Amino acid sequence: MCVVGGGVIGLAVAAALRDKGVEVTCLEHGAPGGGQSAGRTRQFRHLHRNPALIELAARARTGWLNWQERFDRTLLGSEGALRAGAERFELDALRTAGVPAVELDEQGAAEHFPIARLSQREGMIIWDPLAGAIRAAETISVLTEHLGESLQRAEVHSIAIEPSGESVTLQTSTGVHHSARCVICAGAGTDRLVRTVGLPVHQDRQAHLRLSFHAKVMPAPALPCFSDRSSDAGEIVYGLSDLGDRYAVGLAAVTTYPAVEDLALDVPHGVDHSAQCRRIVEYTKRVLPGLDPGPVDQVVRLTTTLPNHPEDGFDFYRAGPVLAIAGPNLFKFAPVIGEQMAEEATRDDASERPMIRATETGEG
Repeated sequence: MCVVGGGVIGLAVAAALRDKGVEVTCLEHGAPGGGQSAGRTRQFRHLHRNPALIELAARARTGWLNWQERFDRTLLGSEGALRAGAERFELDALRTAGVPAVELDEQGAAEHFPIARLSQREGMIIWDPLAGAIRAAETISVLTEHLGESLQRAEVHSIAIEPSGESVTLQTSTGVHHSARCVICAGAGTDRLVRTVGLPVHQDRQAHLRLSFHAKVMPAPALPCFSDRSSDAGEIVYGLSDLGDRYAVGLAAVTTYPAVEDLALDVPHGVDHSAQCRRIVEYTKRVLPGLDPGPVDQVVRLTTTLPNHPEDGFDFYRAGPVLAIAGPNLFKFAPVIGEQMAEEATRDDASERPMIRATETGEG
């Protein structure tokens, strides 16, 4: 079995296949986790507008805890998550899914998130105690170590289904690779590869920027994940611990970032993020006064969205022995998506059919 892509999803799929006793090779052209999985941390949250994704997140959390026990490493923090500008149905949806979320008043919000200045003028403030910051870089390191020699450095130029329909040939930078089945988790490279096997995947691309700031006072406990959906500050924003006294902030709406040309594999040199940088800094000054407003670090990465459900939607696709996934913000779902794709890739009745569609508006 062959997996194309060494981001968190590709690594998770390869690990799940190995757990099923499948001989697997995972091909990645760059450093593992260097594409859409880049960054020290990522946000884990249950709250989604689609109830199916709340359920998927709950299952994924169990997967994260299992990974922690298996690898004896902290991969998912317990910082919790706070959403400003929430609606009643969102709280109800969390509770229906068994998440012990509660509504906070302004004083309660200040206790959980002391660096922020929040109000209830524009919607509810919701607290999810089971959310937290995924240790993204640590997760990539753990999975890379686990896969060992099964993870190989190679760029895949093309894939082709053999005339029999029962195997796949990959043209790579290290030669020709033959496989009975192929799972494509190549992020920005997915649509280019799967179009040649008849899967009409198209991804829009944005050059995403996330800034990190120092807290003025060392936070204790660690600062929670944050989502601002209110209109108080005129921005839709997400935030999360970046470990230690660092806190990361970004604009949630993908359309606020510069568009990138079709089929690009990385952020082009010279992309201008100055406007987005100013907006993040100004928001930090107004709403997060407990942070020093001078950025100390940044993550610039390519994000991909599907035009038929922009921002936080993903699809699975199948064409005979080729299985693929496309969409953004999948890090939090990695344990369960890895298992699902491994299960589907090893099915005997590998017919052409869509697996799952998930649509959402969100951040992460």
